[in-house]
Amino acid sequence: MAALSCMASGAVAAAASARAAPVSSRCVASRPVSAHSAGMAMKRSVGLVGAMKGMALSSAMPAKTSTRRGFEVVAMAISEPTEAAVVEKVAADEAVCYLGSVRMSPYKVRRVLDVIRGKSYEECLIMLEFMPYRACEPVLNALFSAASNAKNNLGMNKAKLYVSEVYADGGSTMKRFHPRSQGRPFPIRKRTCSITLKMKERGE
Repeated sequence: MAALSCMASGAVAAAASARAAPVSSRCVASRPVSAHSAGMAMKRSVGLVGAMKGMALSSAMPAKTSTRRGFEVVAMAISEPTEAAVVEKVAADEAVCYLGSVRMSPYKVRRVLDVIRGKSYEECLIMLEFMPYRACEPVLNALFSAASNAKNNLGMNKAKLYVSEVYADGGSTMKRFHPRSQGRPFPIRKRTCSITLKMKERGE
């Protein structure tokens, strides 16, 4: 009886081990690795190696030190004249007047400006007083303003002044509409301009 019970227990143990073997093999066996995951893992490793190399090179390179201090740079900037400063110094010997938003077409103003360009202050006053154009009034106001700037701000003599540069640029256009036949709107363009007048003093 004892022999039979030992044989039966051995058979039960063998059967249990046979059932458990496939389960353990399924647990231990690893899943197949896809090509995408393998490529991603390789990229991560390559990136990590590159970062480590960059850190090593940056630590090996010597740090750049600036040879100039802050006050030296400021001193150099003050001592060297810039282009804007030179332009301002050159333009200090002329008086300027800017007249903007003149309710007139720039084409009608330019025919007056072409007459007074290069003329003396007294000649311009006489021409603008007797020319039969409506544009003479704003140009005369700009001439008065430029002459006053030259006398009060720059200490120039009005008897020696002349118009060195004068021009008119187009400004904004106001758009209006006028009724016409058959109920149609007719566009009206009210043009504006800006006048720039510069005066200098003639040399002896």
